[in-house]
Amino acid sequence: MKMQDKSTADHFDYVLVGGGLQNGLLALSIRHHQPQATVAIIEREEVLGGNHTWSFHDSDVPASCQTWMAAVTESKWPSYEVRVGGMRRQLQLGYGTTSSQHFANVVTAAMSIETTSNRIYTKAVAKEVTSELVSLADGRLIYGRVVIDSRGPQRSFNEHFAGGYQKFWGFEIKLEADWPCEHPIVMDDAMDQSDGFRFMYTLPFEPRRVLVEDTRFSNSPQLGREECLENVTRYLREMGSPAWTICREEHGVLPMPTSGNPPGNTLPDLCGGYRGGWFHAATGYSFPLALVFADVVGTTPLEKLAPALRKLSSQHAGQAKFARLLNRLLFDLVKPQTRYQIFRRFYRVLSEPRIARFYGHRFGWFDAFRIVVGIPPRGLRPLNFLRSLSSPRRIHAIAKTSPPSLEEVSA
Repeated sequence: MKMQDKSTADHFDYVLVGGGLQNGLLALSIRHHQPQATVAIIEREEVLGGNHTWSFHDSDVPASCQTWMAAVTESKWPSYEVRVGGMRRQLQLGYGTTSSQHFANVVTAAMSIETTSNRIYTKAVAKEVTSELVSLADGRLIYGRVVIDSRGPQRSFNEHFAGGYQKFWGFEIKLEADWPCEHPIVMDDAMDQSDGFRFMYTLPFEPRRVLVEDTRFSNSPQLGREECLENVTRYLREMGSPAWTICREEHGVLPMPTSGNPPGNTLPDLCGGYRGGWFHAATGYSFPLALVFADVVGTTPLEKLAPALRKLSSQHAGQAKFARLLNRLLFDLVKPQTRYQIFRRFYRVLSEPRIARFYGHRFGWFDAFRIVVGIPPRGLRPLNFLRSLSSPRRIHAIAKTSPPSLEEVSA
């Protein structure tokens, strides 16, 4: 970027490029811990948050975040259920969600409290971004003591992507009779498994309002609405809900890489969310790591931020490497029809604290040992698994598909 006259720019302590989950959490954390700091959010769309439902375990929320996260949590359950490979298990793990609309309302309200110095720029396209200045497509300049770019994966991530995908199409349903389960069912795999590990995911927000998602861990990023709707319709009838209407839809394709850099390996550029690698490679989800990233930024003085984030990156490097190893097992070495066996063993063998640590990207070496050591899925040869550790393959090339575009990847 050419040198610009900073006197013509808007000035803030923190400039957050992108209005999704990561920067919303950053804004909330900064506003809570540094109420005198000034914050700007730059979002290319008309509203923040997009169209998503974000889920998390209670244990994903650090103590330092619990006060301000209380407003973020829109729905909450004391437990959830998994149904995998004929096995059923009820997990006594607290589970919460927030919709993008609710999340956007919370962030907008927090940005307007106590000061008029904060600002949300909507319909604002960031043309160029440096460590201290953002140039918008309309010529406006926005200067920050810290600029954090959380706009989603960089294009090079997609062009050279090696891995699989978690893809889903969800339908928020209004029912004419009560839903039979009061708790979420995060996995129900009683369906065809030809396109990877496939399952239904259900969140009962109210007795007669439920989100039902057709979800799969697949080698291909392609996703068709009508096929997903047909499967959801069949599932609703099996659950005893013959009459219903759709009130909202959401869909996404999340990257699950088999190689690549650990979270935070973007310095000196400061990037959050998927762009910065702050997501769980073996689940595709970003909430737990986005939250710890936001916590560190919000609680660290600006002059100490870079070393604090390097430390955080180092703390999660081992987990990131192991998660990519699991993806090689899932996408490289196990046939789609037998992938369910990996998840069945995961939920059958692991204790609830280990499951929570895994999803929160906080697991240790013995947790990792318990995940991979045991009877292998049918068709997996141990020698091939060992070979894969030194020569991971490009999954999108094997599957003869192309990686998702930036618009297809949910951030």
